[in-house]
Amino acid sequence: MALFSRRKKSADDAVPASDAESEVVDSEVSAPEPEESVEIEQAPSIGISVQAFRGVGAQPGPEVSLTEPEPAPAPQTSAPAAPAQPAVAEERRLPLAPPLPPEQTETVPGMKDNVLLREALTQIEAGASNEQLLGVMRQALQGHLYIRVNGDARAQIAEGKPLSVAVVRDGDRQFMLAFSSAAAVRDSVQLEKDPSATSAVAQPVTSVMQQVVAGDFAGLIVDNASAPHRVVFPTELLQKALEQGDAEMLVKSLLSAPRDQDTTVKVGQALASKRMWVAVNDGAEGAPVGIAEAQTPDGKRFLQLFSHPLEVIALGRGDRPLPFEPTQLAKVLAGHPEMAGVIVDPAGPTLVVEREALAPVLDLDPAADAED
Repeated sequence: MALFSRRKKSADDAVPASDAESEVVDSEVSAPEPEESVEIEQAPSIGISVQAFRGVGAQPGPEVSLTEPEPAPAPQTSAPAAPAQPAVAEERRLPLAPPLPPEQTETVPGMKDNVLLREALTQIEAGASNEQLLGVMRQALQGHLYIRVNGDARAQIAEGKPLSVAVVRDGDRQFMLAFSSAAAVRDSVQLEKDPSATSAVAQPVTSVMQQVVAGDFAGLIVDNASAPHRVVFPTELLQKALEQGDAEMLVKSLLSAPRDQDTTVKVGQALASKRMWVAVNDGAEGAPVGIAEAQTPDGKRFLQLFSHPLEVIALGRGDRPLPFEPTQLAKVLAGHPEMAGVIVDPAGPTLVVEREALAPVLDLDPAADAED
């Protein structure tokens, strides 16, 4: 079990406090089984700059038909070669991610970083745009987060006790702290005085968000000591994000993990059971109403699927997210045999799933929704 050491901070290293006084306090949350834990040190005084993305909601819309694609010239981009990667017709807006998941890193040996989230946070500066903050929220919906626990997290879990997590108070509000990497935890600890034993434990992102929503928290602060590369997500936004995704964020997790030979097969199986989203053009400016597609230079057509409505909005095209059940996907594929497959999360990391790997979806009964 690694140890984080505390160093003295100079005046130049100090984090400016917000207008409201803040302090680290104890708060109890339920204790899911941790993925990783590490002993660190803790002390009670930090400042926060509350920079919160207020979010966008997506209401289910009417049934729409699949339209013939009328792609604009695809922008030339440099990206790692990948088999059957379609060229997305519409220009994509930053902050996006490469098509393939990033290489796994450990800023502290033995403790894996949430690389996608960490990299998204590097794009955040003072006065960040909604697009930048949305990029962080989108990449926060996969993998794990580290939380700080006052005392020994493993002992508390073994004894069946709620975890005593460190939080930040801003007046009457309290915010839970979470971190994209063990290094971000270490940076937070090094800001403090009067250290006492504190541990860091890695938990699935959805578990951390559920604890915030279920607890007496105003929101979640991610990488509080990494100004300006830090964000605050209000509880209402976290609740909405959880409602619009599946409990395990299975598809996002598969796309963000290192690719195996059976990754495409696993995603095809997941698409047979998980609700996805499609991007709908509402007909503004004379464009045809329909579901967004992509196509390869040789003319193969792929339906664009999204694991979460934030993935639709991240493209910046003005499309409306529409929930899409597995049976609806089965109906589209059955009715359009020329459709070569689907491309999942075009904003990246992305994956092309060709028709052969979608056999579990094609085996579904498209009439099941009508019967329900």
